[in-house]
Amino acid sequence: MTMKASILVSAVAAALSGCSDPDSVQQRKTVSWFFDHRDELQATLKACCDNPGERGNTADCINANEARKKITVQEMKDALK
Repeated sequence: MTMKASILVSAVAAALSGCSDPDSVQQRKTVSWFFDHRDELQATLKACCDNPGERGNTADCINANEARKKITVQEMKDALK
């Protein structure tokens, strides 16, 4: 193995080891979690709307929007009872 290849392999290994660090990865919230935690849902939706370029396609923004849709449907069903 050449010196350049060794450096490249070491650099890639170091970079990938940081990706799997559980402390550096924020816990993603599910649609059902947002459905059950309305205050956090509202805060997340606000953050997503305030910065859609950076946050718009994140898992939390997508899940929060799906939870909002489910809540709206549930509220409509409840109103028709």
